[in-house]
Amino acid sequence: MTPQLGGVPGFRDLLPLEAEILREAQESLLAEMRRWGYRHVITPLVENMDVLDTGLGLEQRRRLFKFTDARGDVVALVGERTVPVARLVAGKLRSAALPLRLCYSGPVLSTDEGRFQQRRETYQVGAELIGASGPVADAEVIALAARCMEATGIRRYQIDVGHAEFFHGIMDAVKLPDEVKAAVRHALVARDFVALESLLEGTPLKSAEHELLLRFPALRGGPEILEAARGLVRNRRSEAALAELARVRELLVAHGIGDVVVLDLGAIRDFDYYTGVIFEGYGPDFGRPIAQGGRYDALLARFGRPAPATGFMIQLDLVSEMLTRSQRPPALPRIDAALAWNESGLSTALRLGSTLRLFGMRAVVDTQARSQAEAKAWWRAIGAANLVHCRSEATVSWSSDGQRTRSLPPEQVAGRLAGGVT
Repeated sequence: MTPQLGGVPGFRDLLPLEAEILREAQESLLAEMRRWGYRHVITPLVENMDVLDTGLGLEQRRRLFKFTDARGDVVALVGERTVPVARLVAGKLRSAALPLRLCYSGPVLSTDEGRFQQRRETYQVGAELIGASGPVADAEVIALAARCMEATGIRRYQIDVGHAEFFHGIMDAVKLPDEVKAAVRHALVARDFVALESLLEGTPLKSAEHELLLRFPALRGGPEILEAARGLVRNRRSEAALAELARVRELLVAHGIGDVVVLDLGAIRDFDYYTGVIFEGYGPDFGRPIAQGGRYDALLARFGRPAPATGFMIQLDLVSEMLTRSQRPPALPRIDAALAWNESGLSTALRLGSTLRLFGMRAVVDTQARSQAEAKAWWRAIGAANLVHCRSEATVSWSSDGQRTRSLPPEQVAGRLAGGVT
C-alpha cells in the first residue's frame, strides 16, 4: 500500500521557512529569559499518569494522549509543561535554594483539536519563578513575558492582567450548588454569554448578584476599573485581589510596560491550579493569546514541596503565524557562498567551505563537478549571495551579485568574504 503522505490529522510538517521562523523565535525567547536569570531545563515528552493526576484537573487529564508502556505503567504525552517542572522542583531539585528561575521549550499535545486551533500538537517556550510570592514576583514574570514578545519581533502587543481570586470571591459569595458554579465558570471561560444568561435565569440569585455575573466579562480597562469593581463586590477575597492588582500595575509601570497593560477582571483560565494574578498577551489583530500565565501557589504542595510560584508560556506556533502575516514576513536566511568545483578543484572547495563556516558563514559545497556555466545556473537556483568556482588548488573564480567575476587565490576569497569585502 502507498503510505499516506499528508500525515496524521491535527499534526503537521514544518517546511524550511516555517521551521526557521519557529526556531529563531525559540532561540530569541530563551536568550531573553536567560538575560533575566532563568536557567534552561528539559523535561520529557512522556510523563507517568500518577504525576499528571496529581497536577491536573479532570478536564485537562481528559485531553491527554494516554497509553500503556512495556512495563504496564499508564503514561501520557504532556499537554502542558508547568506540572512536569513542578515535579522536577519537588524531586531532583528539592535541595536547590528558592527562589528558582527556570525556563523550558518543547512540544505539547492534546486530543482536543480545538485547544490548539485545529491542531493536536503545538510548541511552547515557558518560564517559571518558583519560591517567590507577592506582587514583585508577579510583575517580574509579566514584564518578562512582555519583553519576550518583543524579542520575537512583535512590536505592537497588549497584556491583559486579571486575578483568579476576584472570581473565586464572587463564587464564594453567591449561594449556588457546586455543579452550577462549575457550569457558570465554563460559560465564562468560553465567553458563552447566552449559556450564562440561561444558567442564571434558573437560579435564586438576587438581582444584584445576577447583574454582577452578567457584567463580569466586561470589567476591563485601566486603573479606573479597579474602583468600579470595588463598588460591585462585598467580599474580602475579591477586595484583596483588587488591592493586589493595583500594586502589580504600579510595578508594571516601573518596569516600563504600563502603556500595554489592560486590567481584565473577567479573565478566567481553564487550568484549575491558578490561584492569583493571571495574564494573557495578545499581538496586533490577533484574537488568540500568544502568551498565557499566572500564579499557582498550591501546585508544588501537591508534590510534597509547598512553595509559591508563578510563570507563563508562549505559543511558538502563533508567534510564527503572526510574523508570517506581518508586512515584512521573515525570509529564509540566505546562503552566503555556493562552492562549485571541477574535477581538480574538489579538495579546494571542501577546504574553503570549512574555512567560511569557521567564520560563521553559510556555505554549501556542490556534490558534482560543473563547468563555469553550469555552476552559475546552480548558484542562481539555490539563491546564494556568492559563487566560488574552484578550478584548482591555487585559483578560484568568484562571482557575486552586481560584481564582475574575478580570479583569486582561495585564501584571498575567504578573507574578503569573511570580512564583508566585495
